[in-house]
Amino acid sequence: MRSAPLDRLERVLGRVLRIGSMLSTSILALGLLVALVAPSSAAGPAVIRAGLLVLLATPVARVVTSVFEYASDRDWLFASLTFVVLAIVVGSLLVGLLSGVRS
Repeated sequence: MRSAPLDRLERVLGRVLRIGSMLSTSILALGLLVALVAPSSAAGPAVIRAGLLVLLATPVARVVTSVFEYASDRDWLFASLTFVVLAIVVGSLLVGLLSGVRS
């Protein structure tokens, strides 16, 4: 048998991933449409970049949601482990941004 907190966690995470995927797909489609309608405009590639950023942020949002869900369930072990994963992801992002600034 499955526990109720696990079922709730899966539903919440599924919703986060579904919303992120649908939002990024919509933004990417809009960017493609803008790029096709006005190929000389810089708006199309900018909107496509925004869609890609939303797509890349979706798994990070899943990890953030997991931290809060585990903490609300008082599952401190998994909340801590997921927080460590989040810290690694954020640290990697910062290192990537800082190394991009230097070059």
